[in-house]
Formats: sequence, C-alpha cells, structure tokens
Amino acid sequence: MSKQPKPDSKKYTDLISEIEKGHIKIPKFQRNFIWSIDKTAKLLDSILKGYPIGTFILWETNERLNDIKNIGNLNLPPVPDDIKVQYVLDGQQRITSLYAAYLGAQIQKEGEKKITDYSGIYVDLEEDIYSNDQQIVVSEKPNQVYISLNEVLNFNDNLLTIKERYSDQDFKKIHEYSQAFSTYDFSTIVLRKEDIDSAIEVFTRINTGGQTLTLFEIMSAKTYDEGQNFDMEDKYQKLLKELSAIKYDTISSSVILSSLALVLSKNKECKRKVILQLDKQRIIDAWNNLISALKESIDFFRSVYRIPVSAILPYDSLLIPYVYFFYINKERPQGEQIKYLEEFFWRIALSYRYSSATESKLAQDVKRIDEIISGKRPIYDDFKVYLTSPKDLIETSFSAGSSYCKAILCLLAYEEPKDFQDNGKVILDNSWLKAANSKNYHHFFPRAYLKKHNIGNANSLVNITLVSADINKRKIKAKAPSVYISEFKDINDGLLPTLKSHLIKGISEFGIGSDDYSIFLRERATLMYKKLSDRIDLKHRVSSKEQGIKELILTGESDKLEFKSTLRYDLREGQLNKKLESVVAKTISAFLNADGGILIIGVDDDGNILGLDKDLSTLSKQNLDGFELYLKQVIKKFLGGNFEKHLKITFPTVEEKEICLINISKFGKPVFLNFEGRDSFYVRNGNSSIPLNREEQSNYEKLHWN
Repeated sequence: MSKQPKPDSKKYTDLISEIEKGHIKIPKFQRNFIWSIDKTAKLLDSILKGYPIGTFILWETNERLNDIKNIGNLNLPPVPDDIKVQYVLDGQQRITSLYAAYLGAQIQKEGEKKITDYSGIYVDLEEDIYSNDQQIVVSEKPNQVYISLNEVLNFNDNLLTIKERYSDQDFKKIHEYSQAFSTYDFSTIVLRKEDIDSAIEVFTRINTGGQTLTLFEIMSAKTYDEGQNFDMEDKYQKLLKELSAIKYDTISSSVILSSLALVLSKNKECKRKVILQLDKQRIIDAWNNLISALKESIDFFRSVYRIPVSAILPYDSLLIPYVYFFYINKERPQGEQIKYLEEFFWRIALSYRYSSATESKLAQDVKRIDEIISGKRPIYDDFKVYLTSPKDLIETSFSAGSSYCKAILCLLAYEEPKDFQDNGKVILDNSWLKAANSKNYHHFFPRAYLKKHNIGNANSLVNITLVSADINKRKIKAKAPSVYISEFKDINDGLLPTLKSHLIKGISEFGIGSDDYSIFLRERATLMYKKLSDRIDLKHRVSSKEQGIKELILTGESDKLEFKSTLRYDLREGQLNKKLESVVAKTISAFLNADGGILIIGVDDDGNILGLDKDLSTLSKQNLDGFELYLKQVIKKFLGGNFEKHLKITFPTVEEKEICLINISKFGKPVFLNFEGRDSFYVRNGNSSIPLNREEQSNYEKLHWN
C-alpha cells in the first residue's frame, strides 16, 4: 500500500520565490484566474489574522506539462531543465492571488476589458486586528489611516519610506503585520507519483464540485512536449482558425481524439479508456498525417457532397470514419468506393446512428470503411434507416438541432440553392444556422400565412428552404407563395431554374399558383424521397421494376393514383362483399373521364402492400388469370362498352406479394357508371373520384373533350 502524503508548509516568501524561479507552475488545464480583488483581499485578511486558508496540493514531477505562461500581463518564467517542477492541482486561485498581491500587479483577466490593479488593496491601521467582525485588509481605501498591502508584504524594501510617513505606533503595527504575513505557514501536500494519470485523477476528484477535466484537456496535458514543440491544445486552436475560413470551425475536439484512437489502437476502438492509453510519441508522430486526413475529409464533404458549412452536418462524428478512410487509404476515393461512401454517409445520417453509444458504433463502422477501402459494399442489417415513404418527410417537424433534419439540409445544400431575386448563390453561415428561426431557414409557405388560413403542419421539414440571410424579412414576410413568387417572377426571368435548385420543379405542378399546401408537400416530399432513395441505394435488394412500383406507391394517392385494398373482399367484415366492385369501377370511370391514371388493387390507403390473396379466395378460378377475367367482367357490368385499348392490366410482385396494377388512359367521350339502375358521371378531384350533376357534367365535357 502506498504511503499517504504528509502535509508540509511553505512561507509566503518561499512561495513567491519558487513561482519566480519557475519551480511552481499552473498547468494549462486549470481554469482561468477569476477571483475578484475583493476576494483576494479577504484571503489576505484571513492570513493576517492567522486563520487557515486550506491546503495547496502540488504534483512534483520531471514531466513537462503545458503550463500557463502568463497571468494577465505577468510573464512567468520557464521551468529550469535540471529541477522537478511542482504543478498546482488545487489552490490555483489562492496562489495566483498571493502572487498578484505581493507584486501589486495590474492584471487584465481573460475575457475582460478592464485591468484590475492589485496594488489597490489596503490595510486599515485603525481597525482592531483581533475583531472578527472587522476586515482589516480591504479592496477600497479606508477613510482613516491605512497603508497599501503591497508595501506591507514588501516591508524591508519600503522600510525607510514607511518610517517617514507613519507614527512610531503605526510603524510598529505595520512591522507586526509584515511579520504575520512572512511567518504564516501555508499548508501544502506534495504528490510525488511520477505518472500523470495519478495527478489527473487527484485533480479530477478534488474538483468534483467545480471544474472537471475534459478528455481533450487530459490528453493535451499528457502529450505536451516542449522539446518537440507539440502542444495539442495550441494546434487544435490553430486548426479551428484555418477551418473557420472554410466555415468548418464547429468541429469538436472529440473528432480528433476518436480519429487518433481508431487509427492507432490495436483493436480500432475509440472509447475513453482506449484514448487515455494511447502512446504519447505515437500521437505526436501521427498528428500531421491525421490532420491532413481530416482536411481531406472536409474537402470531400464540401466538394463531393456539397456541404458548405459544418453546422448542417448531421453529426460532426460523421467525419471520423472518413478521416480513418483518408488516413489509411492515402488516396481520393475511386470507382465503387465513391458510391459506397455516399451510401454510408446517408445511411448514417438518416438512422440517428450517432445519437447514442457513438464510440462503439464508430468501432463497428470503421470495419465497414475497411470493406469500402477494399472495394466491397458493406452490409447494414444492424440498423434502420428512417425513410420508408415521402410521408415520413412530411410528418417530420423541422428542428435545427435534429440530425435527421440536418441530413435533409445537406440534401438541399447539395442542389446549391439560388436566391429567388437575383439567382445568386445562397450564402450559408454557421452562426446563422444554430436555431430554427435563423436567417437562412425559410418556410416556403410562411407560417404566418398558414396560421392565418388555419392550415396545420406549418413546420413540416418539407416546407423548409434555404435562402439568403434577409430575404424573409425584406421580401417574403407573410405573403402567400403565389403572391411573392409572382413578384419574383416579374423581376427574375430565371426564376424557374432557381426554384429547381430548391427541389421545387414548377409553379403549378407544386401547387404554388393555387397556394395548395398539400400538393406542395406531396410533390416536394416525393422528389426529396426519390433523391434520398437513390443515395442510400434501396435498389440493391429488389429489381428495378419492383423498385419503380414501390416508389410509385410511396408517393401516395393523388389525382393520378389511387389504391384499393381489395376488389370484392370486405376486410372489416372478413367476407365477400360484391358492393365493393362498384367502387373499383367508379375509380376506373373517373380516370377514363379525366386524363388517365393508375389504380392499384391490393394496396391500402397508407401504401401497405396487402396482395390479392383475399380476393383470389372468393373466385372460382383462384389465380391471376381468373382475377383478370373477373375484373374485366366487373368493368363491363358497371361501365358497359369496350375499354380494352384504354386499360392495361398487369400483376407485379412487390414484397413477395402479387398486386393488380391498372394503367388507365383518357377515353374519347364521357363514361358513365351504372349502379342499381342509375347512371353517374365521375371525374377526379385530387385523390378522390367525385360525381358531377348534369350542369357540371355539361361544362366539364365542353372543356375536356372540345
């Protein structure tokens, strides 16, 4: 068992002497000097009265840590080469106060404009030193006889002037006070274990109620090497300044440490324990190559993924696997590597993968990067991508801090959105992208407009566009899209291509001219979904034909697409219901009377694939031929006539289930549905089939067929 360290003592002048010789140092992981001059005065008052002020804990070692080189404008001397240094683990604020008071120093504390003058501490010579209620050492000039504390602490240097200025009685009192300071025993404990881990453990434990060292601060202390000019903290700060020029200065220090651990550790892990065990010299040797790999990763994100600012990265941890790639691979991605890396990025971004247990997941993911380096496509069966339909995007509320929302912002940024007014490139800035009400985020259908018209879901992720900083307040405000887009169109001949750069392909097609928010959400979400699906390569498990049908289904019902769960089987009642057949016929008639469309049987309203098994079980010929034959009989029964040339019936397989897809083209004249002896005329209105009365039908025919 190790021996318990025993308290020792130091005199005031000994402390000052050792600081001035560079024997006592404050490690840089200590917090800044923050004590007020009043608090310093109270400390000196306690010393003058002989009160205990706590123990200083020092770590004595041959190690050379990164230490504080100056306090305000006080330059502290370097540590001599031939001595052991004592680093302050506890008592930094007190020791700094003692040093500043002794010198009567003028200190400008970090983050403050004013200069604190420590010669402005005084000893009140009229007050009774034995009174507990009265403070003798004060930070404001007393109204009665006083002397500066600095003169008392440096009594011998000021002996003659003090004797000239004060009475014999006051001189005697000043001398006694000087003796009280110089003979005060400061309690110290010196930790003499050489390893830095023990010192940091002591520091962390005694600071549980205050400052706790970050992992980066610990590693900066452990790796500091003056001889090799290696100061991790300094190098990191210089890196951030470089990255600031390209708007990637929000990268955290954990990206550096995790990347170092993954490239240097034996088992490619980046847990805290692994990082703490990394060899100092290996870190120093690897540093430049690792930072080069980080810069290449950022360049790759900016140029290939077109992510212009780090604030919209779903996670800055997403850079770590790429740093690993560039550190190991040494070359830019080529061929299949580019495709596999893109899939990797979007699967991580859309899966909330690094929202928890990031360290263990990074260790898993660098194995995927190893596969990509070797030209193989990784398997992603162990986590879920939250992207099943455009509906997912519509129902996601926008939040500037959400990794999922940031992924969509990356998608929008890839298109390099242009300004509605002058087609100039939209400039994004990290400082503007921290909050949802930032200057760069614009609700295409303004929230105030939607609220005024009592339309919900205003904060849908799909409603977000990236615009220049002040365009919202200057031009758009709470105007309807049809109004402000029309105004921009009057002054900007290139507006349509600009809208496309925001994933808005047209004015009427996206419901902008009619201010139809539901059409806008549906069309934009469909386009977003398609682009995201392409990036995460959903096609690799299904045929391109099946994938196309799945994508069609995922767009949801519209004026051109409708789903029916069954032809004649009642899912609620669990039995045959022939009345349902007329509903299918009604939809077909509406598409024939409109501009055509697609009817899919075997898919419910939410896009879930049900298949045709229930319907087939009700037929005498229970196969697809029997289903097609019966469907044609239903059409003839309710619609009459011959529509063979206008109906294309197929039976694709989706998710291992057979469905019926009917592609319907426009018919040359009105088609009526005959149900229970009554003829009705149906047309499409949005995603519904509605009947028209005689007058409406007549007007419709004139517009539609003439």
